[in-house]
Amino acid sequence: MNKQAPFTGRRLATAIMLAGLSTTGTAQTATQDPALETITVFGQREAANRALGLYRESDAVANYISADDMGQFVDQNVAESLQRLPGLSISRDQGEGRFVSVRGVSAGLSTVTINGMRIGTPEDGSRAVPLDVIPTGSVDGIEVVKVPTPDMPGDAVGGSINVSSASAFDRDGRQITYRLEGSHNDLSGETSPKAQFNFSDVVDGFGGTDNIGISFGLNYLNRKLESDNIEPVYDFLEFNGDDVFTLLEVNERKYFVERERLGFNLNLEYQADENTRFYANTVYSEFSDAETRQRNVFVFEDATITAYDGSNVTYSDIPEDSFRRRIRFRTKEQDTLAFAAGGEHDFQTWSLDYNVGISTTDERVPDEKEGRFEKTGDALGANVQFGQGIPNYTFTENGAPAVGYLDNSLYELDRVVLEPISVDDDDFNFALNMEVPMAFGIESLTVKTGIDGRFKDKVADVNEFEERDTPDVLLSQFTTGAPSYGLSDLGQGISSSAFVDFYNRNRSDFKARPQDVQENLALNSAQDFSAEEDVTAGYMMGTWDLDRVRVIAGARIERTDYTADGNELLFDENGDLSISARSVSAKYTDVLPGLHLRYEPVDNLVVRAAWSNTIARPSFSDISPRSQINREDMEIELGNPDLDPYKSTNFDLLADWYYGNSGVISAGVFHKDIDDYIVDFSTTQNPEFAGFEVDQPINGTKASVTGIEFNVQQGFEMFNESLMGFLAGLNLTALDTDLEIDERAGESFALPEAAERSGNFYVGYENELFSARLSVSYRDKFLSEVGDTEQFDLYVAPHTQVDMTASYRFSPRFELVAELTNLTDEALELYQGSKNFTYQFEEYGPTFAIGFKGQF
Repeated sequence: MNKQAPFTGRRLATAIMLAGLSTTGTAQTATQDPALETITVFGQREAANRALGLYRESDAVANYISADDMGQFVDQNVAESLQRLPGLSISRDQGEGRFVSVRGVSAGLSTVTINGMRIGTPEDGSRAVPLDVIPTGSVDGIEVVKVPTPDMPGDAVGGSINVSSASAFDRDGRQITYRLEGSHNDLSGETSPKAQFNFSDVVDGFGGTDNIGISFGLNYLNRKLESDNIEPVYDFLEFNGDDVFTLLEVNERKYFVERERLGFNLNLEYQADENTRFYANTVYSEFSDAETRQRNVFVFEDATITAYDGSNVTYSDIPEDSFRRRIRFRTKEQDTLAFAAGGEHDFQTWSLDYNVGISTTDERVPDEKEGRFEKTGDALGANVQFGQGIPNYTFTENGAPAVGYLDNSLYELDRVVLEPISVDDDDFNFALNMEVPMAFGIESLTVKTGIDGRFKDKVADVNEFEERDTPDVLLSQFTTGAPSYGLSDLGQGISSSAFVDFYNRNRSDFKARPQDVQENLALNSAQDFSAEEDVTAGYMMGTWDLDRVRVIAGARIERTDYTADGNELLFDENGDLSISARSVSAKYTDVLPGLHLRYEPVDNLVVRAAWSNTIARPSFSDISPRSQINREDMEIELGNPDLDPYKSTNFDLLADWYYGNSGVISAGVFHKDIDDYIVDFSTTQNPEFAGFEVDQPINGTKASVTGIEFNVQQGFEMFNESLMGFLAGLNLTALDTDLEIDERAGESFALPEAAERSGNFYVGYENELFSARLSVSYRDKFLSEVGDTEQFDLYVAPHTQVDMTASYRFSPRFELVAELTNLTDEALELYQGSKNFTYQFEEYGPTFAIGFKGQF
């Protein structure tokens, strides 16, 4: 069976039967008629069976998650659901999953589709799709293809993620489901609502019986949360004529966040007859993030070191303006709309399918304002202990602990920084595929061929204005109650609303200084770009079926046509800054062959092997003509329009043994050789920018990823009937990655974002009324950024999260549910060089939720 769009009615039923779905316990069929092709199931085992059946049936190396299975965990969005799969890990924002890495490869090197249609990203220059904008309530299933077949897009060095919305033909008649919850965050003390509603039905139409399927869903989440954050900075400073490694700066941050998600999906299907199907589907997601950040900045580098022993340092004469307090408010709005329509036709001797789709994704940050205040008065000293995790620092005055240095009345306004952002990412897609069974008169051969295209327009308008001509105002004017902050004494509270109101009322009093006007104009254009990328492709693929062997072989050709308009930074002989417009273009063609083998040597044992070639195009910020300058730190970031795409050769071998009603043991190995891997190159020798550290992405380095994946899931009744209802699952992934970087020749690095070890474990119990599941997700440390030397490499520390969910079914129409998220209060931690030097520490607190759900 050739690869098809997942979660269609006939395929779902076949998949469930292949998985050995039991109709005992909580499994229920709509009727005893064995000819029915849709099955209504609920419960942990049936959810696992649904995903397992799709996995077993797939030709590709892939994993699946069903909507029922997502309901067994506490995941708030698609990213958090995907972390449960072997080989996948996530990065988090404010404690929530955001970007997904497949097999240790950066999130921007994988593709994301909704109902098979490519979508863009609201990020200003990245290709990584933030999957926290898609709530789980909008999703019927998720498919992760780790090794694409030739009929799939080739830009998938990591893999391809497809998010599917529901089909009415997957359900037994009319179905209405709902879910209502309230969640309480321990750190913020706030309670947040969550609601979900889904409807599906199959009705008569166009002269037929039960041939129109309608399904739609609505979901809403409003989450109020807080986080406590601290970010030290380490570097070398002078002491007694030598450079010593010490604490340079500390940032203390308190975040107050209100995060709203609204999701809508609509699927319309028309089955004219058993050989003809038309469909149209729409997915819409609206994400809003209102954030207030209160921040203290303590700068030690302008002070004098009077004592140092490697872990204790004494500073004197810390200037008064090295104590800074800041308040920022911004609202980030991200909208995603995806629409696709198409048809499928079976003409007996050949079949045809086609689709066309559009997606629009945008981000708006219209109101970001930060007030920056600096301390007045006398200089202070400090005693600091560092090198044992989070630094401990005490400020002193005349040899005694200082008091009152955080009093808002000592801080006066220095400047206001405005950072409005506007990003638009529009995609138009089409695909046409033809499949011919018994090709060339060979009964066991099926040939498939097709064409597809994607036409992307991306516009980024990223601005920053500094208004340093301001009214004389003290921070005490905006004082509010001191916020809770578990990492140190944050000082008095600052009202962001009072500050924003003051700014708006006195808008005419805030201006750029005359000497800053021209540079502001240049900097506001230097980061902007507009880009067009057209990708057209064609492929041919043959599937040869023998008794227990299936061979898929073919090749794909992709043509890329890229143009971009942006700006370059220029310095004249006087050091004055200006910009110059630049347009660039590139055209290239990639041939991507692939060979896949699926072999069943005995019943219930499936072996898959694959050799494939994939690519990944550079991010838009890397390849576009754009610039960003930081005068204060003497740093410049540049794009590089001459970049080549990543090219990867992939090898995979995987074996699955299916046993019992729902048991499976899977083990596999894989390897990727990646050429033209893109890394940032930093230099202080760029003749165009003397005195600046210039950071620019370059090609020329090689990378590799070798990994092992293991997965097992099992019901306990196979050991003893008294254990009926207990089930467990475990998956583990181990990676060995290697990266060579020219600027640090002779050293070997792990691939950024690639955790060497990751895994998931769950144990659950259910009967006809009660269900509970405890889940543990683990990710090892990974390299985040390569520095000039080993002491400046940044790592994200290991992360272990423990969650629990439980429910009690009073009737099919009413079920009580409870969820506990992040039970162990796991924090996000980064460190510099070694675990002794904490670079960032952020904690969010556990969250508890209770609610009810049901169906009609």
